[in-house]
Amino acid sequence: MNKKRIGWMMGLGFGVCAGIFYLGNLMTVQPEDISGNGNPALIGLFLLFFFILLFMLGWMELMVNVRPRWLWGGFLFIPVLLVAAYQYQVNEFHRYRTYVTDIVMNQAGRGGLDYANSITGDVFSIYMNNQLFNVNTFFIYVGLTLWIGIALMLLNLTSQSDR
Repeated sequence: MNKKRIGWMMGLGFGVCAGIFYLGNLMTVQPEDISGNGNPALIGLFLLFFFILLFMLGWMELMVNVRPRWLWGGFLFIPVLLVAAYQYQVNEFHRYRTYVTDIVMNQAGRGGLDYANSITGDVFSIYMNNQLFNVNTFFIYVGLTLWIGIALMLLNLTSQSDR
């Protein structure tokens, strides 16, 4: 396949993934509301896992002619960005969890601290969807696929040089 077609396919795939992140974010229940059981946004996670494989292969095809020096630079630099983005997201999760807990605790007849902890206990709660599906986590997703693609390219290059 030519690089232009791969680029278009990856762009379309990342557009679909951005849509999944957007819809997942929209499915966040506001802290003032009461939600039923289940979190339909988690269905999008299965699609995102499927797309990871396609993006890794796409990155590898696009980076065939990239110099190994650039690959090594990306291999070392991208994890720094990913760790910083992850740490930022963890801090935002804790801030938002405190915000939701405060709102729930200040509503009469809503429940106590146990209820507030149960709806904010993990990232897979429907009340916390906007912490799992947002712009930052989308870029973490893209960066992770790029980093894995680079790692596989470097493994491929080192295995070819050993022959």
